[in-house]
Amino acid sequence: MSEFDTSHVKNIVLLGHAGSGKTTLAECMLFEAGITTRRGTIADGNTTGDYHELEKERGNSIFSKLLHTKWRGYKINILDTPGYDDFTGEVISALRVADTGVMLLNAVMGVEVGTDIIWDYTEKFKTPMIFAVNKLDEDSADFERTVREAKSHFGNKVVVVQYPLQTGSGFHEIIDVLRMTMYRFKDAGGKPEKLPIPDEEKAKADELHKELVEAVASNDETLMEKYFDKGELDEDEMKVGLKKAMINHDLFPLFCLSAERNMGSGRLMGFIDNVCPSANEMPPQITKKGNEMVCDEHTGRPVGITDHFISL
Repeated sequence: MSEFDTSHVKNIVLLGHAGSGKTTLAECMLFEAGITTRRGTIADGNTTGDYHELEKERGNSIFSKLLHTKWRGYKINILDTPGYDDFTGEVISALRVADTGVMLLNAVMGVEVGTDIIWDYTEKFKTPMIFAVNKLDEDSADFERTVREAKSHFGNKVVVVQYPLQTGSGFHEIIDVLRMTMYRFKDAGGKPEKLPIPDEEKAKADELHKELVEAVASNDETLMEKYFDKGELDEDEMKVGLKKAMINHDLFPLFCLSAERNMGSGRLMGFIDNVCPSANEMPPQITKKGNEMVCDEHTGRPVGITDHFISL
């Protein structure tokens, strides 16, 4: 059995209004990592996450599920949560143990009621957050409107890391303004081809890249000085700055997806591994009495404030 130190374990929770694609994204992540050999679907009732008979009948999640996978030297623990507000308790429980939340937005519907309800809890718990605009392959998908709504609801801390060249049935290319690369997917999705950004998109990509770099630099004095000195931050500096800003709830990176067609999940997993905080990088949890919850560095179990052997 493989063992991972705490710095190589990422605990994430998939969040979003019902039908935003959380369980389908989880299915993609397991498939991309080789844990499963084919992707189950909600329609067929054979997803790894929704295994309860009642969930298969209803076609939606009722309980939070813990899934896990290995990805490029990291272990990712994935909490898939229900989207209907009837099951908010399941979401709260998952948020309490996750170190990063991935909020899925339906590109057809935009920011929905369930999104706002869940967001209030992520604010309460100060959970580092990523936004993922999903269903960009659907005919009525509107990426720009969804981003505007996200900024309107959650503020300008929402920063675009990726944008699609097309939405609807033509969705198969994503511009990544962090890596300044275009990803082109085959119809079956999976691993994309990496290409230079087309000339006609360079101005837009450069503008969004500058916005992203400035947002990262503005949250770290050292990076701000480097940015003023060089006029740019390299990828490693961006990773450091993004992680710090996410932990402090100062920035919320936004990605593109079609979970149904498995487009974009691999890049999202790479960002989770390389940038999102591990448990040992997060501030201690605060107990109801206002004390910091101290955990054993080896077992991860809570250590009593007066009895340091409580976890043995």
